[in-house]
Amino acid sequence: MAKKDIRKFPPVRIKLGGRYRVVRTVHDAYKLMVMEWPIHDGPALYRAEVTCLDAFNGAIPPEEVRKKFLVAASEAHLEYVV
Repeated sequence: MAKKDIRKFPPVRIKLGGRYRVVRTVHDAYKLMVMEWPIHDGPALYRAEVTCLDAFNGAIPPEEVRKKFLVAASEAHLEYVV
């Protein structure tokens, strides 16, 4: 039986590289920001990445990651659908 990912949050569709991606977990958000984000620095991006790390350790709920992820997306001028 597959282990349920307890770090899920309501999905976000974000346009990156000309196509939409669906982000559903803390891992999805972190991977996207670290590997494919169009900017490499910025205060909102930094806060979102740190929040992901805190969520991996169970210190922050996944919903907080989602909020910070959306702020980072706005900072990077990315289109998203919630």
